[in-house]
Amino acid sequence: MMSGKALRVLNSLPGSEKRNESPSKGNFMKAYVENSNENLEKWQTENPASVTPTPIINGEVGTAVAEVGNSEVEYIESENLNDIEDVGTSLSTLLARLDAKDWVLVCEALNHVRQLSIFHKEAMLEMLGNVVTLIVKSLKSPRSAVCKTAIMTSADIFKVYSDHIIDSLDPMLVQLLLKSSQDKRFVCEAAERTLITMTTWISPSLLLPKLQPYLKHKNPRIRAKASMCICRSVPRLRKFVNLLILAGKGSLVWNIFCIVVV
Repeated sequence: MMSGKALRVLNSLPGSEKRNESPSKGNFMKAYVENSNENLEKWQTENPASVTPTPIINGEVGTAVAEVGNSEVEYIESENLNDIEDVGTSLSTLLARLDAKDWVLVCEALNHVRQLSIFHKEAMLEMLGNVVTLIVKSLKSPRSAVCKTAIMTSADIFKVYSDHIIDSLDPMLVQLLLKSSQDKRFVCEAAERTLITMTTWISPSLLLPKLQPYLKHKNPRIRAKASMCICRSVPRLRKFVNLLILAGKGSLVWNIFCIVVV
Protein backbone atom coordinates (compact mmCIF):
# COMPACT_ATOMS: atom_id res chain seq x y z
CA MET A 1 0.00 0.00 0.00
CA MET A 2 1.17 3.51 -0.77
CA SER A 3 2.85 5.07 2.27
CA GLY A 4 1.53 8.15 4.04
CA LYS A 5 4.70 9.98 3.06
CA ALA A 6 4.17 9.28 -0.64
CA LEU A 7 0.57 10.42 -0.38
CA ARG A 8 1.62 13.66 1.28
CA VAL A 9 4.11 14.29 -1.51
CA LEU A 10 1.38 13.69 -4.09
CA ASN A 11 -1.09 16.00 -2.42
CA SER A 12 1.47 18.77 -1.83
CA LEU A 13 2.69 19.23 -5.39
CA PRO A 14 3.15 23.02 -5.81
CA GLY A 15 1.50 24.81 -8.69
CA SER A 16 4.94 25.99 -9.89
CA GLU A 17 5.85 22.43 -10.79
CA LYS A 18 2.99 22.13 -13.25
CA ARG A 19 3.73 22.55 -16.94
CA ASN A 20 3.11 25.90 -18.62
CA GLU A 21 -0.29 25.91 -20.29
CA SER A 22 -2.94 28.36 -21.37
CA PRO A 23 -5.17 29.70 -18.55
CA SER A 24 -8.22 27.79 -19.70
CA LYS A 25 -6.35 24.52 -20.05
CA GLY A 26 -4.60 25.08 -16.76
CA ASN A 27 -7.90 25.65 -14.96
CA PHE A 28 -9.30 22.55 -16.61
CA MET A 29 -6.36 20.46 -15.38
CA LYS A 30 -6.50 22.05 -11.92
CA ALA A 31 -10.17 21.20 -11.53
CA TYR A 32 -9.52 17.58 -12.38
CA VAL A 33 -6.46 17.27 -10.15
CA GLU A 34 -8.15 18.91 -7.17
CA ASN A 35 -11.11 16.61 -7.56
CA SER A 36 -8.72 13.69 -7.98
CA ASN A 37 -6.89 14.48 -4.75
CA GLU A 38 -10.17 14.55 -2.84
CA ASN A 39 -11.02 11.07 -4.05
CA LEU A 40 -7.54 9.55 -3.99
CA GLU A 41 -7.56 8.53 -0.34
CA LYS A 42 -10.98 6.93 -0.75
CA TRP A 43 -9.76 5.07 -3.82
CA GLN A 44 -6.68 3.77 -1.98
CA THR A 45 -8.80 2.61 0.96
CA GLU A 46 -11.23 0.74 -1.28
CA ASN A 47 -8.52 -0.64 -3.57
CA PRO A 48 -5.56 -1.47 -1.31
CA ALA A 49 -4.26 -4.13 -3.67
CA SER A 50 -4.22 -1.68 -6.55
CA VAL A 51 -1.95 0.95 -5.01
CA THR A 52 1.17 -1.14 -5.57
CA PRO A 53 0.72 -3.34 -8.65
CA THR A 54 1.60 -6.98 -8.22
CA PRO A 55 4.65 -7.81 -10.32
CA ILE A 56 4.27 -10.55 -12.90
CA ILE A 57 7.44 -12.60 -13.15
CA ASN A 58 7.93 -15.12 -15.94
CA GLY A 59 4.20 -15.31 -16.49
CA GLU A 60 3.36 -15.94 -12.83
CA VAL A 61 1.74 -13.45 -10.50
CA GLY A 62 4.23 -12.81 -7.70
CA THR A 63 3.86 -11.48 -4.20
CA ALA A 64 4.14 -7.70 -3.91
CA VAL A 65 7.29 -6.71 -2.05
CA ALA A 66 8.81 -3.42 -0.97
CA GLU A 67 11.55 -3.57 -3.62
CA VAL A 68 9.17 -3.61 -6.58
CA GLY A 69 11.76 -1.88 -8.73
CA ASN A 70 13.90 -5.02 -8.60
CA SER A 71 11.12 -7.22 -9.98
CA GLU A 72 11.01 -8.31 -13.58
CA VAL A 73 7.65 -6.92 -14.72
CA GLU A 74 5.88 -8.50 -17.66
CA TYR A 75 4.06 -5.85 -19.68
CA ILE A 76 0.42 -6.67 -20.37
CA GLU A 77 -0.70 -6.79 -24.00
CA SER A 78 -3.90 -4.95 -24.90
CA GLU A 79 -5.91 -8.10 -25.56
CA ASN A 80 -5.13 -9.36 -22.06
CA LEU A 81 -6.38 -6.26 -20.25
CA ASN A 82 -9.57 -6.55 -18.20
CA ASP A 83 -12.21 -3.97 -17.41
CA ILE A 84 -11.97 -1.79 -14.28
CA GLU A 85 -14.51 -2.49 -11.55
CA ASP A 86 -14.90 1.03 -10.12
CA VAL A 87 -14.80 3.23 -13.21
CA GLY A 88 -16.01 6.40 -11.51
CA THR A 89 -13.40 6.40 -8.76
CA SER A 90 -10.63 5.42 -11.16
CA LEU A 91 -11.53 8.33 -13.45
CA SER A 92 -11.75 10.83 -10.58
CA THR A 93 -8.25 9.98 -9.34
CA LEU A 94 -6.62 9.29 -12.69
CA LEU A 95 -4.83 12.61 -13.31
CA ALA A 96 -3.46 12.77 -9.77
CA ARG A 97 -2.05 9.26 -10.08
CA LEU A 98 -0.55 9.92 -13.52
CA ASP A 99 1.21 12.97 -12.06
CA ALA A 100 2.42 11.16 -8.91
CA LYS A 101 6.01 10.99 -7.69
CA ASP A 102 5.72 7.26 -7.03
CA TRP A 103 6.68 5.57 -10.34
CA VAL A 104 4.82 2.37 -9.38
CA LEU A 105 1.60 4.33 -8.97
CA VAL A 106 2.23 6.04 -12.32
CA CYS A 107 2.66 2.69 -14.09
CA GLU A 108 -0.60 1.44 -12.69
CA ALA A 109 -2.37 4.65 -13.66
CA LEU A 110 -1.04 4.27 -17.21
CA ASN A 111 -2.50 0.78 -17.37
CA HIS A 112 -5.79 2.19 -16.11
CA VAL A 113 -5.69 4.67 -19.00
CA ARG A 114 -5.39 1.71 -21.34
CA GLN A 115 -8.30 -0.10 -19.67
CA LEU A 116 -10.49 3.00 -19.63
CA SER A 117 -9.78 3.81 -23.27
CA ILE A 118 -10.60 0.26 -24.36
CA PHE A 119 -13.67 -0.39 -22.21
CA HIS A 120 -14.95 3.14 -21.50
CA LYS A 121 -13.91 5.25 -24.49
CA GLU A 122 -16.53 7.97 -24.09
CA ALA A 123 -15.99 8.33 -20.34
CA MET A 124 -12.39 9.45 -20.82
CA LEU A 125 -12.91 11.56 -23.95
CA GLU A 126 -13.52 14.82 -22.06
CA MET A 127 -10.20 14.61 -20.22
CA LEU A 128 -8.22 13.07 -23.08
CA GLY A 129 -6.07 16.15 -23.70
CA ASN A 130 -4.92 16.28 -20.07
CA VAL A 131 -4.32 12.52 -20.04
CA VAL A 132 -2.14 12.77 -23.15
CA THR A 133 -0.11 15.57 -21.55
CA LEU A 134 0.70 13.29 -18.62
CA ILE A 135 1.42 10.33 -20.89
CA VAL A 136 4.03 12.51 -22.61
CA LYS A 137 5.54 13.25 -19.20
CA SER A 138 5.90 9.50 -18.63
CA LEU A 139 7.41 9.04 -22.10
CA LYS A 140 10.20 11.37 -20.94
CA SER A 141 10.81 9.37 -17.76
CA PRO A 142 14.37 8.01 -17.32
CA ARG A 143 12.85 4.92 -15.69
CA SER A 144 12.42 2.29 -18.40
CA ALA A 145 9.36 0.64 -16.84
CA VAL A 146 7.46 3.94 -16.85
CA CYS A 147 8.63 4.83 -20.35
CA LYS A 148 7.66 1.51 -21.91
CA THR A 149 4.28 1.43 -20.17
CA ALA A 150 3.64 4.95 -21.53
CA ILE A 151 4.60 3.77 -25.02
CA MET A 152 2.14 0.88 -24.79
CA THR A 153 -0.49 3.31 -23.50
CA SER A 154 0.12 5.56 -26.52
CA ALA A 155 -0.55 2.64 -28.86
CA ASP A 156 -3.92 1.93 -27.23
CA ILE A 157 -4.80 5.63 -27.37
CA PHE A 158 -4.09 5.63 -31.13
CA LYS A 159 -6.21 2.52 -31.68
CA VAL A 160 -9.20 3.76 -29.72
CA TYR A 161 -9.28 7.50 -30.43
CA SER A 162 -7.53 7.62 -33.83
CA ASP A 163 -8.21 11.04 -35.39
CA HIS A 164 -9.54 12.47 -32.12
CA ILE A 165 -5.95 12.54 -30.86
CA ILE A 166 -4.60 14.72 -33.67
CA ASP A 167 -4.70 18.04 -31.77
CA SER A 168 -2.59 16.54 -28.96
CA LEU A 169 -0.31 14.46 -31.18
CA ASP A 170 2.75 16.71 -31.61
CA PRO A 171 4.45 16.25 -28.19
CA MET A 172 3.64 12.54 -28.21
CA LEU A 173 4.97 12.10 -31.76
CA VAL A 174 8.36 13.68 -31.08
CA GLN A 175 8.87 11.50 -28.00
CA LEU A 176 7.95 8.32 -29.88
CA LEU A 177 10.36 9.21 -32.69
CA LEU A 178 13.09 9.81 -30.11
CA LYS A 179 12.40 6.57 -28.24
CA SER A 180 12.34 4.56 -31.49
CA SER A 181 15.78 5.99 -32.30
CA GLN A 182 17.54 5.20 -29.03
CA ASP A 183 19.86 2.30 -28.23
CA LYS A 184 17.80 0.72 -25.43
CA ARG A 185 16.40 -2.14 -27.46
CA PHE A 186 13.18 -3.08 -25.66
CA VAL A 187 12.09 0.58 -25.47
CA CYS A 188 13.08 1.17 -29.09
CA GLU A 189 11.12 -1.85 -30.34
CA ALA A 190 8.02 -0.87 -28.34
CA ALA A 191 8.17 2.67 -29.78
CA GLU A 192 8.51 1.33 -33.32
CA ARG A 193 5.44 -0.85 -32.87
CA THR A 194 3.52 2.13 -31.54
CA LEU A 195 4.53 4.25 -34.55
CA ILE A 196 3.19 1.50 -36.81
CA THR A 197 -0.06 1.59 -34.84
CA MET A 198 -0.18 5.36 -35.26
CA THR A 199 0.15 5.18 -39.05
CA THR A 200 -2.49 2.45 -39.13
CA TRP A 201 -5.18 4.23 -37.12
CA ILE A 202 -4.70 7.95 -37.85
CA SER A 203 -5.85 9.29 -41.21
CA PRO A 204 -2.95 10.03 -43.58
CA SER A 205 -4.39 13.41 -44.50
CA LEU A 206 -4.06 14.48 -40.84
CA LEU A 207 -0.87 12.63 -40.02
CA LEU A 208 1.36 13.51 -42.98
CA PRO A 209 1.55 17.26 -42.20
CA LYS A 210 2.60 16.32 -38.65
CA LEU A 211 5.38 14.07 -39.94
CA GLN A 212 6.81 16.29 -42.67
CA PRO A 213 8.87 18.64 -40.39
CA TYR A 214 10.79 15.64 -39.02
CA LEU A 215 12.17 14.86 -42.48
CA LYS A 216 14.54 17.79 -41.88
CA HIS A 217 15.36 16.98 -38.26
CA LYS A 218 19.03 17.31 -37.29
CA ASN A 219 19.05 13.75 -35.95
CA PRO A 220 19.43 11.33 -38.89
CA ARG A 221 17.76 8.52 -36.95
CA ILE A 222 14.65 10.62 -36.42
CA ARG A 223 14.64 11.57 -40.10
CA ALA A 224 14.76 7.88 -40.96
CA LYS A 225 11.93 6.96 -38.57
CA ALA A 226 9.77 9.79 -39.89
CA SER A 227 10.41 8.65 -43.47
CA MET A 228 9.33 5.12 -42.56
CA CYS A 229 6.11 6.47 -41.04
CA ILE A 230 5.42 8.45 -44.21
CA CYS A 231 6.06 5.38 -46.36
CA ARG A 232 3.47 3.46 -44.35
CA SER A 233 0.96 6.30 -44.32
CA VAL A 234 1.02 7.52 -47.93
CA PRO A 235 -0.37 4.31 -49.51
CA ARG A 236 -3.44 4.59 -47.27
CA LEU A 237 -4.54 7.78 -48.98
CA ARG A 238 -7.65 7.09 -51.01
CA LYS A 239 -7.62 7.99 -54.68
CA PHE A 240 -4.05 9.10 -54.24
CA VAL A 241 -3.37 9.70 -57.92
CA ASN A 242 -6.39 11.97 -58.22
CA LEU A 243 -5.28 13.78 -55.09
CA LEU A 244 -1.88 14.43 -56.65
CA ILE A 245 -3.50 15.86 -59.76
CA LEU A 246 -5.80 18.09 -57.76
CA ALA A 247 -3.06 19.23 -55.39
CA GLY A 248 -0.66 20.09 -58.18
CA LYS A 249 3.10 20.08 -58.46
CA GLY A 250 4.87 21.73 -55.53
CA SER A 251 2.10 21.00 -53.03
CA LEU A 252 2.69 19.22 -49.70
CA VAL A 253 1.20 15.95 -50.93
CA TRP A 254 3.19 16.12 -54.18
CA ASN A 255 6.45 16.73 -52.31
CA ILE A 256 5.81 13.87 -49.89
CA PHE A 257 5.06 11.57 -52.82
CA CYS A 258 8.33 12.55 -54.51
CA ILE A 259 10.27 11.89 -51.29
CA VAL A 260 8.75 8.43 -50.91
CA VAL A 261 9.25 7.46 -54.56
CA VAL A 262 12.81 8.80 -54.78
